Amino acid sequence: MDITFLVPCKDLAGGLRVVACYGNALIRRGHRVTVVYPQRDLPLKERLRRQAKRAIFHEKDHLDYFRGRLLEVPAITEEHVPDGACLIATSFQTAEWAVDFPLRCGRKFYLIQGYEKIWAKEDEDVDATFRMPFKKIVISRWLKETVEQTTGETNIPMIANGRDFFLSEFLAEGLEREFHVGCLYSPVPLKRTGLALETFQILRQQIPGLKITMFGSQDPDRDQYPDFPFDTVTFQRKPSPEQIRATYLNTRVWLVPSGTEGFCLPALEAISLGCTVVSVDNGGILDIITDGVEGYIVKQASPEILADKVASILNNRVLGIRMSAAALRRADDFSWERATDMLENVLAGA
Repeated sequence: MDITFLVPCKDLAGGLRVVACYGNALIRRGHRVTVVYPQRDLPLKERLRRQAKRAIFHEKDHLDYFRGRLLEVPAITEEHVPDGACLIATSFQTAEWAVDFPLRCGRKFYLIQGYEKIWAKEDEDVDATFRMPFKKIVISRWLKETVEQTTGETNIPMIANGRDFFLSEFLAEGLEREFHVGCLYSPVPLKRTGLALETFQILRQQIPGLKITMFGSQDPDRDQYPDFPFDTVTFQRKPSPEQIRATYLNTRVWLVPSGTEGFCLPALEAISLGCTVVSVDNGGILDIITDGVEGYIVKQASPEILADKVASILNNRVLGIRMSAAALRRADDFSWERATDMLENVLAGA
């Protein structure tokens, strides 16, 4: 099949990693896959600056790992989208753009990866895209419930994401992990980086010599968090997949403070490498870990409660080993090949 994914941008958003993984898996199965994204309207000076940084520091984003046809267009409009069998919108913006595209672009699907009212969008506008004439696919149980309640549809297929990293339980048992706790750094308010930093400050008082690691798409904003000692944190800006993998392998507890996650890929990545997770209940996390088994899920976004859960793992070696082994076992339930099997069936109308 000729399959086209429409994405709203080209950067380090988790939803784009999902598209790259699906695209590559479909190509391995003999399909022809194109990913279309709109050109960003940047001043020439800024565009050249970004190109230079990518060349000097070898920075990549998720779609740079996609092996199919990557098509940058002035705008995602009918004339810029190729003919195909299947057209997959991957965000509310792309659904709005594609809703009236002709049949030559392919049968329309909507891969719903989050409830995107968070991106400066009115609830009603996002809900309206759920009601558009697409075949919907969701990636978690809470999204399935949300979309079905909004649209009145039933039996919307749910396809959980696959894992990107894996380490066997045997190898994980011998690892000496340098960092006590880690977290994703993000300027997006929903990711609640400030909550993570508050949690770290409490942990510093409880655990002398606490070692923290973070990574993100941009350097920490020291002006926004003037009281946090970023100089004591091991930080990586735009790390490669290999560096991210090494970070999880070298960390005992991964903290997830975000308010809402369509699926929560960082948590799956962490448990895939035997790293236990302490997370706020953000919806998507419920499909990945069970409270008290592979880590902890807290209902209240409280730095004190999060710090208490992290400390309970760090201070109890037996508990930490047990949760790490459980995390590895749970990660084995997630597979891109299995997810692609399900996606192929949906695209084929099975």
